[in-house]
Formats: sequence, C-alpha cells, structure tokens
Amino acid sequence: MSDKTNLPAIRQQVTELVLAGSTKHAEEAISETAEKFGDLAVVEVLNTLEPHVASLHLSAFDGGKMSLATLLIPPKAWAESLAYFAATWDEDWIEDEPEALAESLFAHIHGVIYASDDEERRAELLNEALATDWGTTAFAVLFSTAADEIIEIANDIHNLGAHRSGQTTSDHDVIPLALEIARTNEEAWDRVLFEIFPDWIPGENELHAGSDEEDDDNDEAEDEDREHEYAIGRTTKELLLRLRRQVPSKAGSTPKAGGRPSLGEDIFS
Repeated sequence: MSDKTNLPAIRQQVTELVLAGSTKHAEEAISETAEKFGDLAVVEVLNTLEPHVASLHLSAFDGGKMSLATLLIPPKAWAESLAYFAATWDEDWIEDEPEALAESLFAHIHGVIYASDDEERRAELLNEALATDWGTTAFAVLFSTAADEIIEIANDIHNLGAHRSGQTTSDHDVIPLALEIARTNEEAWDRVLFEIFPDWIPGENELHAGSDEEDDDNDEAEDEDREHEYAIGRTTKELLLRLRRQVPSKAGSTPKAGGRPSLGEDIFS
C-alpha cells in the first residue's frame, strides 16, 4: 500500500461498525479496503484491531459463511482475539447449551484454520493459538466432544509417535483437526491433552472420558476406588467454564478521546 495514512481511519470505521453490531457493513469496509489498497492493507488493519473487536467480527463467520477477515487475519492477531470468543457466554448458557456452544466454537476455529489450503499459514495459526492458555482450552473444548476417539488417538501417539500413528476410523468432525495438531506441533498436542486430562501420568494410569451427567453416590465411590487407575477427563461443560473464565476482565485498551463509546464493553466484565 503506497499511502498508509488511510489505515487509522479504516481501522476506526471497522471498529465502530463492529461494536455497533453491524458485521455486514464492517465486512464491506474490509472488502472495499482490499479493492482500493490490496490485501496487505487489510492485513495491516486486522493486525491493529483491538483483539475483542476482531473476535466480535470473526465470531459472526464460520466455514459456511466466509469472511475476507477470516482469510487474512494474521495468526498472532487471531490467537489474541480468541481470548474473547467466550465473552458473551454466561454460566446458565453453558449449563443449558454446552453442545451448541462447542459447535459454535468449532465452526469458528475450523473456519479460520481451513479457510485456505495454505499449509504454512495453517501451521502458524495452530502454533500461535496453542501458545496461549485460552487457545489450548478452546481446542480442548472441541476434543472433549469426541473424548473416546481422542483417547484412542492419544494412546496410539504415546506408543508410536504422531507421525507413525493417529489413524482412526472415526468420522467425527474434530478428528482431522486433532491429527493436524499432533503432526504439526507435538508439544502443543500434549498441552491440549493435559488440559483435558490434567491427572494423566503416561504409563501409570489410563485415560477415561469425563461425563457431563451427574453420578450417584455409588458411582462416586467407585470412581474414588479407581482413582489410581484412571485419569478422568474434564467434561465439555467444565472446559467451557474454564474458557469463559479466561476471558480478560475488560478490553485491553482505553478508548481514544473523542471516539465513540464502546458498545461492546460490558460483555467483558
């Protein structure tokens, strides 16, 4: 872009539209920027958006409803925005609709990761997201929805290594993403696995899927007896709550003097 003096004004325009709830017009502003100044200008704008603003915008899109922002947001900027994805959730919603929230999170993450066929960008997105606590928890949420399949893959990888194993007959939607992580960044894979199974001691106990259904007293006593044998996984609900509690308490910066008040600020409290 030969003239970068327009970028602050474009960033401000996009920010105000997103916070006003006008995702469609914000995306139109991003598309107009690409037409006038090229994709690199869009990358620069997206890279300077506040993370909570980027999150609000990107959360409106998924694999079935693509966005230019989804295609072009820098990996680090996306990883930072992921911290705010759960900002609008409350505990009642998590209790009542864990499957719906997990599906929404999957649609967002899958849509960003597989927005293009660029394997290098895909690896960068995964590495940046999984370098953060909230990113690790977010992926753990996804994999907790297919706990039995993840246990099968985890045991296989532990025994043979990520590049010699990890095959499964499961057609669950999260499995390709799990295998991609394991083969791209084994340390990140381990972090996600221990986020789901924090008490796992490889070689000493076995992975066991958690259950969102409450156990009766007899089941609880049985679980205590088996404690040394199993590493009981966190449930999807537990991980959703952990992700919600990792949302920063407020947006990371103070609004500029003279700027429009942040209409989205309350959701970060």
